[in-house]
Formats: sequence, structure tokens, C-alpha cells
Amino acid sequence: MKNILTIAAATLLVFATAFAQFSDFECMPHAPGFYIMGYPGYFTASKFYDADGNSQDLAENWTGFGFAVRPAYSGVVNNHRWNVSAVLPYQSLDLGGSETQSGIGDMQFSAAYWIWDNHGKGHNLSVWFWADMPTGNDEKGLGTGQMNLRPGLAYCWDKYPYQMQTSVFYNIRMKNSDTEFKPGNELWANWSLCYSFQPNFMVGAEIESGWGMQEDKFNDVSGTDTKDNWFKVGPSVQYQLMPNLGLKVQGLYNAFGKNTSRTLDLGARFEYSFNK
Repeated sequence: MKNILTIAAATLLVFATAFAQFSDFECMPHAPGFYIMGYPGYFTASKFYDADGNSQDLAENWTGFGFAVRPAYSGVVNNHRWNVSAVLPYQSLDLGGSETQSGIGDMQFSAAYWIWDNHGKGHNLSVWFWADMPTGNDEKGLGTGQMNLRPGLAYCWDKYPYQMQTSVFYNIRMKNSDTEFKPGNELWANWSLCYSFQPNFMVGAEIESGWGMQEDKFNDVSGTDTKDNWFKVGPSVQYQLMPNLGLKVQGLYNAFGKNTSRTLDLGARFEYSFNK
């Protein structure tokens, strides 16, 4: 049991600061039809932020590689767009143990509805609901071991050559029934500002942050100074390779936080549209 809890704590240090390691809070509505997205990603960390926000050395460097596939469908009802998707991740993690652990991570499902949809005229406001399923092996550090529910609100302003996106999510984390460990709920906030040098080429700056709203619990007893928070910042580049194929590349550095790893995340998103 102690080893399982140790692995769970290490896993939370990694997973608490990312969208299951595949950061994507894109909230622009899509044209109706089928899409598929692929997310290759890499992270590394040699330090972590303790409960006081001080940077401490990890015993060994942590690294991870992963790839996720996200099929999605967008539609229109009453002139408002909606979207559903699923995220299917595979990852390989080295958290300083004797061997690298590889396998399926926690699957995610999303549904979104644009309550304010100007159809290309500038402003868009959408409501989101994400659900994380504990399909990854938490004993190997590949998953969190609990289900998470994440409602949110996202806003996008798009007026060429500028684009701004922001979103807020509340991450409701359930109890791991095998370990009786329940991580505290979190508030996530994301922001990006992009500039298009030409219609198919855009650069931007991004911020991803989060705050622990509750202490972690073990056997229904609250811990002390277990709330996590993080602040990631970095650049992004987007390029439309073909009319139906786009690429986004981003890098995020966890500049400060508490009870979280000081990661450098490098990731990309390929998006292919099956629409003509």
C-alpha cells in the first residue's frame, strides 16, 4: 500500500499540471463534420516545487513521451455549434524508478456547446464538460486511479490578424477506491494571444495555470499543505499545411508553483478534417 501511495503522489506531481500531458484548450468552433487530432508530447523535470513554493531537486530526472489520438465530431443545432470528442492516450514514463513504464493512460471524453456563436464574426462563448476515466495503470504511474469531472467555460475572440482564447475549468477529482486516496479539487485557467502573419501562419503566447481548492484526503482525513498550483508559460506556432491539415507546436515551462514538478513540456497537435 505504501508503494502504491508513493507512486500515486509522484503521478499527481506529473499529471496535476497538464491536460493529461496533452495540453489543448482550443475553443474555436469548427465547421460541421468529422475531425481527428494527434498529439505527440514530451516532458522533462529535474526539480519540483515543495509546499512552500521552493524549488527542490528530484532524486532523478523525470521524462515522458506520449501520443494521443482524439477523434471529434462537430455539428449545428438551432444555429449553435456543438462538439464531442474522445482522447485515447499512450505514454512512456521514466519517473526515476528501475524501469520505464509504458502503456495506455487515462482516457478523456468531452462535449461542448457554443451558447454565443457569431460564426466567424469575432466572439464565441462555449460551455464544456470533460470526463477522465481511470483506464491507465495507477500502480505503474500511467494513470491517476480515479475518475475526474471537469465542467468549464471558454471564450474566443477572433478578428484577423489577432486571436485571443481563454477558459476556466473546475476539476472535480474523485476518490481512488483501491487506495482510499482522494486528491483535492482544482481550478484551471488558460489564456492565449496569437497573431497571424498570413492566413495560414500564426504565432502566440500561452499561459496555463491551476490552483488546488482543497487538501488531499486519505481515508477521509485531510492532509496538510497538499494543495497544488502551477503557472506554465510559453510560445506556440500554428501552420496550415494543407486545406484540411493543420499543425500546432508549443512549449510550456512551469515557472512557479507548489506541490508540483517544474516541468518543461514540448507538444504538438496535428488536426485533419474529413470535410471537403
